[in-house]
Amino acid sequence: MHLIIHPAVRKIFWFILLALFLGACAKIVTPTGGPKDSVPPKMVKENPVSGSVRITNPVIKISFDEYFTLNNPTDNILISPPVEQQPTFTVQDKNLVIKFKDPLKPNTTYNMVFSNCIQDFHENNKLGYYHYSFSTGDEIDNHSLSGSVLDALTLAPCDNYFVFLYDQDIDTLPLSTIPSYLTKTLSNGTFSFQNIKPGEYKVFALKDGNGNLFHDLPSESVAFADRLYKSVKEPVKDTTQAAEPLADTIPDIKLYAFVAADSIPVLMHFENPSTGVYMFPYKASVEQLSITALNREIPHFEIINHQRDTVTWYMKEPLTDTLSFLFNADGHVDTVQVTPYKSKKAQGRGNKPTVPSQLPVTLLNQGHRFQPLTLSFGYPVKPTDSIDVILCTHQKNVTDTAIYRIIVPDTLVTKLELPILFEDKKSYTVIIADSVFTGYNGQANDTIKASFTTKSEKDYGSLSMKYVVPARGFQFVTQLKMGNQVVQEDIITETQTIEYKHLTPGSYDIFVVEDRNLNGRWDSGNYWAGQQPERVFKYPTAISIRAYWDNEETFEIP
Repeated sequence: MHLIIHPAVRKIFWFILLALFLGACAKIVTPTGGPKDSVPPKMVKENPVSGSVRITNPVIKISFDEYFTLNNPTDNILISPPVEQQPTFTVQDKNLVIKFKDPLKPNTTYNMVFSNCIQDFHENNKLGYYHYSFSTGDEIDNHSLSGSVLDALTLAPCDNYFVFLYDQDIDTLPLSTIPSYLTKTLSNGTFSFQNIKPGEYKVFALKDGNGNLFHDLPSESVAFADRLYKSVKEPVKDTTQAAEPLADTIPDIKLYAFVAADSIPVLMHFENPSTGVYMFPYKASVEQLSITALNREIPHFEIINHQRDTVTWYMKEPLTDTLSFLFNADGHVDTVQVTPYKSKKAQGRGNKPTVPSQLPVTLLNQGHRFQPLTLSFGYPVKPTDSIDVILCTHQKNVTDTAIYRIIVPDTLVTKLELPILFEDKKSYTVIIADSVFTGYNGQANDTIKASFTTKSEKDYGSLSMKYVVPARGFQFVTQLKMGNQVVQEDIITETQTIEYKHLTPGSYDIFVVEDRNLNGRWDSGNYWAGQQPERVFKYPTAISIRAYWDNEETFEIP
């Protein structure tokens, strides 16, 4: 006997079976957003295309592959030659529509540089550089110039600096005239001018402090070329990338940015950061300084920093009333009224200055085998005949104790070396009782206690650097630096080798300052005097110092 199933029933049976199977296999999964978008918008179409000619009343439409916004177009879209009124920039879907307001000059090539202006809608990924050009005449200019702007002292790239081209060599142009062409430096300090007229150009860079495209503030950082640069014919291959200089064709323009130092040592308003500390900063370095009291002398210590642009006083006794002084710096005289210290809370209420209870003390060079253990004080300390320093030496299960006696001389003491000889690879504890050091500001120290294990000679590396000096008739200041800290500084006048011994392992840099005026420090430039800042040279690579390893290098100064 055969069972006959109706076709409609058979369809229902298979439908139920399929639903049960899918229900058993299905698993609800929360959808993921995928990898984070890190790609900026990409240009896909231009109308008219970049490089078009005979464009007299342009409405430009640039299409991108995704939705985007404009990041500060007023500052980040540069037009050369500059126009009086900024065009309108309208975002329509994935398109940027540009309409000019001013009548355009005939037979002129216009360039638009978009610097970190176009960014995608969701992740704010910025298109670092985009260039668009067109001509109102029959031809488009096809010459270029490029280079870089570096900080004159640190040699770090200068980002977001304006770079101007002028078709005349007149010093006052950056103060009074809108440039013929302008662009901005990228994050690596490079700049590029494309589609410019053939000719020779004055090159000037500016960190514009007030946004008016003029160098009219003394605090503005500037850089300038010593000569005119001739443009070079070069086809532009990619409008979304800064033009790369071609070897032996594009001049390597390097500009070194600086803030001009004042030629007159004007005294700024003095600073009184804490009780008994007075700082008198000048706008320029001071060679000769004399200070005369108009009321009465006050006992104090006086120091001048290495740059000779800041005088610091440490009072030997609290100042209770206002005193007047004459500061004569290289013949420039200022009258200064020095007032008693007031904390920020006490200012305006007439409260007497409060003295903190503890003198800040730091113990330097703990565990170092070739630098003395040193006390560093936050304020000069008063002379003392005898202070006990307890030294505990730990070895195995035994601790030996010794007492060293030190004195504080009657001089300006902010650091004090401890006359203790340590052995390699041993554990020590140094203890100094509280209130044995007293600062001239009335503060006394808290108990000083530090434990450390000394290193051995094998824990240090060394560097032998041969400096090859050109015959220039002046000296060089060499600096070995670890990060921002100057480890060792020397002055050389001829080719010689300097030995850097007992260096802590790590990464070091070598800088050399071209000391043209023989004052032992770096000096800034002056645009109006046509004076470049003193050159600084950096060893091409960081020097890695390893423990128990000797390095030998040669630095040939250009």
